[in-house]
Amino acid sequence: MGFEYTQEIIRKMQMVELDMLKELDRICRENNITYVLDAGTLLGAYRHKGFIPWDDDVDVRMLRSEYERFCEVCKTQLNTKKYFLQNHKTDAGYRWGYARMLRNGTNFQRAGQDMLTMRRGIFIDIFPVDDLPEKKISKDIYNAKCWIARKMLYSEVALGNYKPGMNKFGFWILNLFPKEKAFKIFEKLSKKYNDKGFSKVRIQGWGDPVDTAGFKKEWFIDTDKIWFEDAWFTCPKDTEGFLEHSFGKDYMTLPPEESRKPRHTATSISFPEE
Repeated sequence: MGFEYTQEIIRKMQMVELDMLKELDRICRENNITYVLDAGTLLGAYRHKGFIPWDDDVDVRMLRSEYERFCEVCKTQLNTKKYFLQNHKTDAGYRWGYARMLRNGTNFQRAGQDMLTMRRGIFIDIFPVDDLPEKKISKDIYNAKCWIARKMLYSEVALGNYKPGMNKFGFWILNLFPKEKAFKIFEKLSKKYNDKGFSKVRIQGWGDPVDTAGFKKEWFIDTDKIWFEDAWFTCPKDTEGFLEHSFGKDYMTLPPEESRKPRHTATSISFPEE
């Protein structure tokens, strides 16, 4: 049974996540690292001047080169008394192709993921984006390799949740490969295609159709500032174009009331001590 969210709990989570976003922004400003608000976080900033009221997370994106610099400077500049930068290099149990910043002293237990051994906590997602080849056949092969690597990483969760059948059998085969194999696939794609002059990028570890189609690379280079809750953060200068690509032309229209709920189903949540 999922954790029962209340508006009070959602807002409390949002404030913890806002503190982490400010820490990320501080590190990026002090080291000239470029990021942009992403997904519902950017939509919230543009449409609500802060969090979407029912949103339960924060998303940011960075070009791969900026992401690697961010991970490196966090080794010495992140406030480790409060935060932990989580990726497959800092947490042996972590299985996703992007990083998270966790708030120490918290817990966020995602439903259906009890089998994972990674550290838990209230988090924000930090997505690296990599250059996407333009020729259709190269792009299709690139996206297929990302799909395979992503499913390899997800296989542990799938085996614990899927009913017996061909899908579960497929994940059983994928789970025979060590997760490091998936990260090697991502790494080889980055080295092969990055900095070759391509105009679009994608998150390798994310399978949304808007990512497989690619985002304009310029959105991560030509940036501006946007107000979010109580501070300024970085956004694409063409925020409207970014949001239309992400959500369609009607991104300013609120969804039906029955759809206004957090998307991360949890079985338990705990907050830092006051």
